[in-house]
Amino acid sequence: MFTRILLVSAATLALAACSSVDLNEPDNNTIPRICNADNASHVTGKRISAELEQEARRSSGAGMIRVIRPGQMVTKEYRSERLNLQLNDYDVVVRAYCG
Repeated sequence: MFTRILLVSAATLALAACSSVDLNEPDNNTIPRICNADNASHVTGKRISAELEQEARRSSGAGMIRVIRPGQMVTKEYRSERLNLQLNDYDVVVRAYCG
């Protein structure tokens, strides 16, 4: 049994050593996209829809979007890649901001 564990461990280490991933280079998929709310300001005054959300996200360059309705609880952590769309009681965007 011990020999089997030793062989499996040795094979795993050998395969890991052959990896072609350079751990010193950043992975482009993990670099967050920075939000620019000024580029999404054109959505204020419009009624929210899935299409408007995606347009605002694309315009701002944000990696993610959060729609905030009146009275909705939200987390306070700052996320530079997130666009927030704050709505009024009529589902109209009153503010677009990053964070």
